[in-house]
Amino acid sequence: MAFAVLEPATLTEALSHLAHEGDAGAALAGGTDLLLRIRRGGRKYRSVINLKFVPGLTGLAWDDQRGLTMGALTTFRAIEHDPHARRHYHALVEAARVIAGVQLRNLATVGGNIGNASPSADSVPPLVALGATIEIASTSGMRVVPVESCITGPGKTVLAPGEIFTTIHIPAPSTRSGNAFSRFSPRAAMDIGIASVAASVTLDTDGRCADCRIALGAVSPIPLRATASEAALRGERLTPALADLAGELAAAATRPISDIRGSASYRRAIVRTLTTRVIQQAAARAAAAGAR
Repeated sequence: MAFAVLEPATLTEALSHLAHEGDAGAALAGGTDLLLRIRRGGRKYRSVINLKFVPGLTGLAWDDQRGLTMGALTTFRAIEHDPHARRHYHALVEAARVIAGVQLRNLATVGGNIGNASPSADSVPPLVALGATIEIASTSGMRVVPVESCITGPGKTVLAPGEIFTTIHIPAPSTRSGNAFSRFSPRAAMDIGIASVAASVTLDTDGRCADCRIALGAVSPIPLRATASEAALRGERLTPALADLAGELAAAATRPISDIRGSASYRRAIVRTLTTRVIQQAAARAAAAGAR
């Protein structure tokens, strides 16, 4: 199908185009999902607004107090190589590394991955576990929402017509904290995950769990916090038995589907294993951070 391609040079111009086009326009970030959707005829647009030349929507910036800030058009390849992400946000880097192949990671953006709103979006569980927020811009102004609340259903987000994601902020990690991510796919390469888990753990000075966040992917229509697992860990020493219990509670909280990649019961079993694994890995990293 034919559509116009608009290439704004500023954020103000981009937002003006989006407001004018409404549902008939689509914002283009990396294009790895949008162009495929257009090619398959899933959506028809009158125009595509190319955001790649808009300043301020790419790049990562680190601040010791505030944490990591990145433009929504930052690619996963850039995240992989950023020294601050590699040091402080292992879960996000581990997720970035399993997204497609290197060529696609040079194009695919974190904002596009969130905006596509796939239940299996690999970047979402780490961002939720890390307590990330995202800025949303429109001609009416700016608002900030937790990444946890961004996705409202498969293919659906909180974005209203004329709005775009602009900036993602991840808080600076607490002292004695660590995080981890793991995903399972039927095939090792170029496949989506049938289940994924991210965890962030903070230990107190006695080595007990002071706080934690656990997020599950691909096992419910929207990002899922394993709140029962989190509650079971807080205030306790993270023994292997307790990590196993957290895995059982996480599996019980899932709402998976059965499809050609795996049955619902299989996905629950995977979640149990992955949750146990990432909790232990995040706790080990937290302990190592406290020893430095």
